[in-house]
Order: sequence, then C-alpha cells, then structure tokens
Amino acid sequence: MGVTRFLVRNWRLKLLALAVACGMWVGVVYASNPPAIGTYYVTPQLVGLSSNLLVLYPPKSVPVKVGGVYSNVHSPQVREHLSASVDLSSIKGPGVYQVRLGTAIADPNVFFWSAPSKVTVTIDRWETALLPVRVVVPSKNLPQAGYQFNSQATTSTPAEVKVRAPASIMSHLQAEVSLNLSSWHASVPLTENVVVPLAKGVQASDVTWSPSVVTVHAVITSEANQVTLPVDYILSGQVASGFQVTSAQVTPLTVTATGPPGTVDGLGALDTQPINISGISKDTSYQVSLNLPSGVTTSVSTVTVVVSVAQLPSSTASPSPNPSPTP
Repeated sequence: MGVTRFLVRNWRLKLLALAVACGMWVGVVYASNPPAIGTYYVTPQLVGLSSNLLVLYPPKSVPVKVGGVYSNVHSPQVREHLSASVDLSSIKGPGVYQVRLGTAIADPNVFFWSAPSKVTVTIDRWETALLPVRVVVPSKNLPQAGYQFNSQATTSTPAEVKVRAPASIMSHLQAEVSLNLSSWHASVPLTENVVVPLAKGVQASDVTWSPSVVTVHAVITSEANQVTLPVDYILSGQVASGFQVTSAQVTPLTVTATGPPGTVDGLGALDTQPINISGISKDTSYQVSLNLPSGVTTSVSTVTVVVSVAQLPSSTASPSPNPSPTP
C-alpha cells in the first residue's frame, strides 16, 4: 500500500517530469542524427508479360521516399535495398494500362514514406515483316563530276530483310544502306551494313533485322565526251655516240579519248610516257602507254613508236699546205 501511495502521490508532477526527461533524451539523441526523409528513383521491373507482347515505352524511374534517422536515410546501401515491380500477367492484348506498382525495401533501418501506387504502361504486339532495302547516297558522297549514280539500276542482294518490331510502328520503318561513291568511277559491288532508323522513344532492342549485311551493286555511269586526238611521242636520253635520230613513227596516229567534258574538250593531243632511247644505234620499236589525265580513258591502252636512227657522216681531213720556196 505504501508503494502504491508513493506512486500516485503528485502523479501529475511526476508524469510531467517523465515527459520532460524523455524529451530531453530524444533531443540529445537526435541532435546529431535527426529524423529525415530521402527520395530515391527506382526503375520498376516488368514481370509476367506474355511472350507475344512487349512494353513499347517502359515506365521511367519512379520516386520512392523513405524515412528514418539522417545517417540511415542517406546511406548508400538504401538504394541497393529498394526495389519496385509491375506485374503484367493479367494483360492479354495491346493498349495503354494503369498498373499497380509494388515496392519493397530490404533495409530494416528505414521505412517507406510514400511511393506512386500505379504506373502507366503501353503494351504492343510483336510483328514480323519483310522490308525492302533502300539504297541512300548522301549528296556529299555522290560520284565526282563527270559520273552519275544510277539509283534505278542499282540493286541489293538480298533485296529484303526480315524485321521484327512492334506492330504499331512497323509501317513507319525503313531498312536502308548508305553508300560513299565519291572515289568510284565505275559500277561496283559494295558490302554494307543495314540500318533501320528508329523514332524517338523507341528502344533499339525493340527492333531487330536479318541479315544485317547486304551486297549493293551500285551502278555508276559516265557523263563523258568522246574526242579523237593525235598522239605525240616524247623521247628521253641520248642515242649512241656517232648516231642521231632521224624520225619517229607512232601507230596509231590518233586515238579516241573518253572523259569528263571539262577535261577532254580542252585537250589538243595525248602524249606518250617518256621513251628512253639512251644508247640505241639502230631503228628500235617501243610499246608505250599514254600519259592520260585523271578520269580519261582511250580506245587503246598502248601505242607503238618506231624510232629511226642513222650514223653521222665521218669528216675528211683537209690536205696540208706545201711550204713556200725560200728565195
């Protein structure tokens, strides 16, 4: 009875003192490590979706708030212990859905403060189609002046690629290859990578195609003029001592030159490569190629030049004069 009477005596004052003491204790404890709320962004994991469906635009990271003392809330480990998931097993066809967001935390030192209850997902269906390969040549990569890329005659092998993509964007997709023809002057086969440009927001993993490489038979035609030009020979070196060049005969005398109009129209003749006649002492025949400007071709690849030489005439000594008689 005495203990009970002691406890209840001035109980209001004792209760107030206890409250003040607890408050002081809490103040001391939390002065250096106060309560806090932290926000973390978590990317939801999508589970349960049927294999013939896909999430076209996956939900972005969602904000999750956690509470606790400051040191625990801002610990680097909190992010590792947070998770969010979306169960899509109930979805059976394409559409836009509001789906419940499930969150969990494996850190006992913090607790959930708030998180979104739902997220929006866009569901689409997989589709497979054959798309023709389009050949693209940017203006800076077209053939040089005097040559033209014939897009109508250019072909691709194979001509189509098999594309797997969301059904809603399939009609907007185009398979293409890009060529650089700036250094080519004739038709050429080129092995190139196929690309399928994607609209903004579409993930690269959502669109696949096969094969990834095709052979493009690029057709390049010449915008050239043809002119008939004489052939001039060029000799270098010295014939044998005591001989001289008497003539040189070129066969054929003229050739047909084909090339860009700005080049061939300004030509008066075509020169041979220099012919070295050093040390020859008799008529000699040479097969020699022509010295052609860039982009110019001729009807023959070589010409024949016959260089004729003759011996110089020997000089006759004049008779010595007789001495005059002595008087």
